[in-house]
Amino acid sequence: MRMTLSDILAATGAVGDLGDVGNPVFDGVCTDSRAVTPGRLFVCIPGARFDGHHFAAEAVAKGAGAILADRPMPELASRVPVLLVKDTVTALGRLAGYWRRKTTAKVVAVTGSAGKTTVKELLAAILSEVGPTSKNYKNFNNLIGLPLSILSAGMDDAFWVMELGVSIPGEMRDLAAMAAPDVAVVVNVGAAHLEGFGDVAGVAREKCELLRAVAKGGAALAGMDHPELWDEARRVFPRVMGMSTKGLDAPYRAAYLGPREEGGLFSVRLCGLEMELALPYRGGHFAENILAAAACAHLLGADEGAIRRGLAAAAIPEQRFCCRRHGCFTVVDDTYNANPLSMRRALEAGAEMAAGGAFVPVLGEMLELGAVTREEHVRLGEYVAGLHPAAVFFSGVSAQAVAEGLAGAGYAGPVFTVASPSEFLKAFTGLGLTGGVVLFKGSRSMRMEAYASALCQDAVKGKKREGRE
Repeated sequence: MRMTLSDILAATGAVGDLGDVGNPVFDGVCTDSRAVTPGRLFVCIPGARFDGHHFAAEAVAKGAGAILADRPMPELASRVPVLLVKDTVTALGRLAGYWRRKTTAKVVAVTGSAGKTTVKELLAAILSEVGPTSKNYKNFNNLIGLPLSILSAGMDDAFWVMELGVSIPGEMRDLAAMAAPDVAVVVNVGAAHLEGFGDVAGVAREKCELLRAVAKGGAALAGMDHPELWDEARRVFPRVMGMSTKGLDAPYRAAYLGPREEGGLFSVRLCGLEMELALPYRGGHFAENILAAAACAHLLGADEGAIRRGLAAAAIPEQRFCCRRHGCFTVVDDTYNANPLSMRRALEAGAEMAAGGAFVPVLGEMLELGAVTREEHVRLGEYVAGLHPAAVFFSGVSAQAVAEGLAGAGYAGPVFTVASPSEFLKAFTGLGLTGGVVLFKGSRSMRMEAYASALCQDAVKGKKREGRE
């Protein structure tokens, strides 16, 4: 961003003692005092663990040009302008909205219950083939991350690709107002954050708030394969265009044609444009992600060549179905997060990769499911049983529910409840498996990547032992 002090005051409605600094220009915003560089605005964000107000002096010492705070700071007011607002998170969002309104870039907003970060990365890669493109850093997609992403986007870019994530009712309204997208896409909905949204229909209502913020003359896309989503999307935005990977009559369609040695084969139909794509992505669940990215790019004028090049070159974020060979095992790290929708998709893809060989899911608790927590974990066990795994590992308080689902669906193989990576590794080693696919997935706070690392490090040690022998 590049804003003057008067721009910031106009955007946020802040008041305070500005001193005699004139109207300086700020070239960025920081909420982390460790990342402050001279000429930036430091925004004090109060949090559960840390309060940014306590680090304002450090930010000033590092060269922050002004402080945005919700309380007076007389000890700093003589050194830099201290801009006072009622709520710094709200003010940060208003600042982002101000910056968005100044750009001529075409803005795409992406949301959904599963795969939205992957869609964002795929779409940004395609649009980068067309013109300068900005995107969220990692998954900075909430009421703090999204405005920081917007404020770091280039004014002269051709495209901004912004991912929006919500966990409680009302958040999407505020996020969507900041983004004011020219193209909005709701990829899918599933049983995610049900503590806040109640049911899948509630998730769809919240996600589709994004469509209300589409800029005049803009376009919207939504997944037709999710009935609650499609019904709500048509109600909110009657001109919404449909996407399907299940053969529905949609203007935008895709299908997974099967695995290849280094990825998968996909077909994509974008209105009249048809493509067959061999891409480095494994699993049928990628068809929906590829379709959403390609459809948005098509709406924004990307041609077939740009779509092909972008999809082939995109870098999928870590912990999103990342496949690596370690020793005699293929390790699939899909540990960034989990809900019932994303869990089933990952399990299906992992079992397909095993191709009749040993398939071992190592799963963690799916959190924030509220009243349906037990029910969804029983269903998880039932679904896993149908994939005929060689063994099942689970970490979390719903282990008994998963075991109940497994047994009820006829699974009689080994089931392990584990509480640590070392406990998992000991049990896994005891199975005596000589190869196969091991899938790791769970909600973010379950830190299932530590379980994956334990297996990978053991595989490396095994190679070293073999070398010595």
